[in-house]
Amino acid sequence: SPVREVADACKQGAATNIIFGLALGCKSTIIPVIALAVSIYVSYFLAHMYGVACAALGMLSTLAVGLTIDAYGPISDNAGGIAEM
Repeated sequence: SPVREVADACKQGAATNIIFGLALGCKSTIIPVIALAVSIYVSYFLAHMYGVACAALGMLSTLAVGLTIDAYGPISDNAGGIAEM
């Protein structure tokens, strides 16, 4: 598993750990990048630049929900901690 590989890299030194972590982070973005490339290609094939614009707008439409969840997360976490007290 990747976690065990990072742990093994930690044994060799800090620099190896940093480099391995960066490489692992880059490796984890392969699937989303391929998905974006495929969606851009398909949207261009179906409706040219208008299709690319609609696809980009559709991908951006989820941004507001993601930012709201990120902003509201600490608030609900604090409320849960207060409720437990």
